[in-house]
Amino acid sequence: MVAPGQLYAAIVIVLLLFALGVGIRVLTRIFRDGLERQRKRQAGEMERYTEDEEYDRGPAALLNEDAAGRTRLTCRHCGAENDPAFRYCGHCAEPL
Repeated sequence: MVAPGQLYAAIVIVLLLFALGVGIRVLTRIFRDGLERQRKRQAGEMERYTEDEEYDRGPAALLNEDAAGRTRLTCRHCGAENDPAFRYCGHCAEPL
């Protein structure tokens, strides 16, 4: 019979190996994307410092005032209004 400690250790090891496999795939894609961008910059197809379209809007563009005159921050992901002191959306938990 397998002891509970051994079963727990086996499950943890399997989960860590799975996470490592996923992490390696993601890091490989990031590395390949970096090499491709570097190649494009060297070939003159891309400027050295380019704005990322997804993050070109700053927090100032997302600030709104509610009916009481309080400043609110709009989430880029779900559109919910949040207090400007928040770092994460109170509705979808994505970073603001």
